[in-house]
This record gives sequence, structure tokens and C-alpha cells, in this order.
Amino acid sequence: MRKFELTVLGCGAAAPTPYFLTTSQLVNIHDHLILIDAGEGVQLTLRKQRLKFQRIRTVLISHMHADHVMGLPGLIASMNLLGRKLELDVYGPQELESFVKGVWHKTETHIDFKVNFIAVDTKNPTELFRTNSYKVGSFPTKHRISTCGFRVEELSLVWNIKPYSKQKHAISLQEIVLLKKGETVVRESGEVLEPSKCCKPPEKARSYVFAADTAFTPKVVEAAMGATLLYHEATFMEVEKEIARKTMHSTASDAGRVALEAGVSGLIIGHFSNRYRDLSGLHMEAVKVFEKTVLAVEGKTILIGVIR
Repeated sequence: MRKFELTVLGCGAAAPTPYFLTTSQLVNIHDHLILIDAGEGVQLTLRKQRLKFQRIRTVLISHMHADHVMGLPGLIASMNLLGRKLELDVYGPQELESFVKGVWHKTETHIDFKVNFIAVDTKNPTELFRTNSYKVGSFPTKHRISTCGFRVEELSLVWNIKPYSKQKHAISLQEIVLLKKGETVVRESGEVLEPSKCCKPPEKARSYVFAADTAFTPKVVEAAMGATLLYHEATFMEVEKEIARKTMHSTASDAGRVALEAGVSGLIIGHFSNRYRDLSGLHMEAVKVFEKTVLAVEGKTILIGVIR
């Protein structure tokens, strides 16, 4: 099975503290690195976790609140300082480019590699890009400012030819291509080669959904439908639900409800308010609604499709 994993770099809300750093995550899908949000100090966390940030191909920024973007200008500046030549694609709000370039201008920072800023539609679900093996899309969430979440999803996986089948049936390269697509091969002799007999069935395509800052909304439920793993913010416990409502954030129970209604396989909650030192209450509230819930833990890597 090809690599598809999530590393939590920051799981706190609002501001970095000695307990939690602000939101940042690194997704490795098929050895392509995607950074989701860039809270303050993200490059230090990447270094501490020995994650090679020069290999990051894509950055996805959910919205312009400081705890999600403050680390980006410095991270890209460090990439440049260390000699990066590879282009970087940065997807985010319309204002993101002027913010980042404004910081560089004021600090006389010069970037010698190409950085492509692509504005994201925060009002409608949108496919951002696709490769031969996966695709990335965005969707709107419900927050105080324009905000979007992201879905990273494998494309349909191929059938795998059984080793003995190649020799037994003298399968040609052209026939292998068809069988790996799941297509039946009919030879001129009338012999029929069925994918089910010559191949191992493909693994189920996996998906990861990042629901950025948001109050409960059916829009996120729809976007997360059937996902292998959902990250959903859980800033508050139910006792603080009125504060959650006013600030347009979610409680842990809200996160569990989204996971349950979307029929996801696993849920990870994060974006914890700094008022909580002990996160067990948040975890318990989410688990009461959706059993397969884990807490975001900084530095922890989760294999997409394997959650404990």
C-alpha cells in the first residue's frame, strides 16, 4: 500500500503556548508532501520532527486568521535561504499573496525560486488540482471570515497482477495494462482473462478531510462524506457552547456529530482552546457521539486508514 499519512505539527487555537502550537499539519500522500496551514513557528516544528520541508510541493491555507498563516512568510524565506529551486504552489484566500509578499517587502527578503499563489473559492466546493494518483479539493466552512477546508483523496487504485499469472498465461504488456484497469481481456483464440482471476483486487482508495475553523454546518458533513479520516476542530467543551456559538467554533460533540453524519471511518479532533490543559474531557465528549475518535497530538504521525 502506498504511503498516505498525517503528521500533526500544531493542535492549539488562537496563540502558541508552552502546551500547544497553533494549527499546522503535514500530509504525505504517495511521497508528495502537502502542508496544511502554517501556524507560528511551523518551521521549527518541522525541523524538530526531522521532516524535510524542502520537499513540500504544496501549501494549503484555510483562512487568514493569524494562528493559521503567521508561519508561512518565514518558512518560505528559510526555504530560499537553504537554496530551494523547486517551485512551490500555495493555495489560499485572495489576500494571502499580498500578506506574504508584504512581509517579505518590509523585511527586505528576496525569494529566488518561483512561488505560485492560487486563490481559492471559499464559497463553493472546488477541485484545486489532481495528479495521476490523487486529487485535492476545497470546500466552505462556517466561520467569522471566509474559510475553507480541504479533501485529499486517492484516485481509483489499480488491480495488481498475481506473480504466477504472468507466466501461466503468458500475459503481454498490453494485456497487463488492461487487466490492471479492471478490464477483461479477450484473446483472438477466444481465451478470456478475467481481472478477478489474474489479479489481486485494488485496495480501497483512501481520503483525508481537514475541516478548518468552523461552527457545525451541513456543508462540512457533505464534504467529509465517507472519508477515511476526518480532522475537525473541537475548540470547546459543551459547557462553553455559547462561546463556541459566538466565535463560530465547534465543541467536541459537534465534531463527533459531523463524523457520525458523514459516515467517516475515523475522527481526529484538534484546535484546542488554551483554557484546557487536560484534554480528556474533550475526548470523552467526542467519543460519546463518535467512538472512533482520537486527539491530535503534536509530533504524532497517523497512517490514513489506521486509527487507534
